[in-house]
Amino acid sequence: MSALGMLVELIGHTTARAVLPLLSLGRVYVEPFSASPPPLRWPGYRRDADGRVELRQEAAGWIGLGICILVLCAMALAIYAAFW
Repeated sequence: MSALGMLVELIGHTTARAVLPLLSLGRVYVEPFSASPPPLRWPGYRRDADGRVELRQEAAGWIGLGICILVLCAMALAIYAAFW
């Protein structure tokens, strides 16, 4: 596994597991890190018995990494605006 893959899995997956349920009001969640459930659909999701959407680990990792990058950019912009 490459360093980027490890970064996406560790940071992105953890961020997605924490943030996605909050943003979606509990309608979206990420599968457990070491899960081996039945296969998911092509885009990386499936619906459970309650109608909630479960995301695949890899898809959630990239979404979580994107959230981290957006937060870091917003923080950098706020710091830049405060000092210039």
